[in-house]
Amino acid sequence: MPEPDDEKNAIKNAIMTYYHEGHVKSDPELYNEILHDKWKFFFFDDNGNMLMINKADYLSWYDPKKADSSLKWETEFYYVDVTENIGAAKIRLECQNVCYIDYFNLVKTDNKWWIVNKLSHGVYKTTA
Repeated sequence: MPEPDDEKNAIKNAIMTYYHEGHVKSDPELYNEILHDKWKFFFFDDNGNMLMINKADYLSWYDPKKADSSLKWETEFYYVDVTENIGAAKIRLECQNVCYIDYFNLVKTDNKWWIVNKLSHGVYKTTA
């Protein structure tokens, strides 16, 4: 069985390769490589209502032709925790326009880490 630090690094690499780059390139194909088919996204709208989005709807938001190359995305890991074939991660994903704090629950199946759900808090930045 792999060591816990190896699994933590595998999760970080998967998040950076597919999730972070999915944002940078606005590419649903990259997201498809890390979001489990049963993936769900939970967040609160401006009125305080909790919303849940499925994978297909989430992927429909992204189009590489509409990627804004002027945005400089940065991802910071606050923690990654692993127990056998399940894990959790908290990250900050930020660019000039928005800062997201994302909590991920992950599972490892077929020797690959998948995000099964995401809770997110976004703060949009104002320009002076």
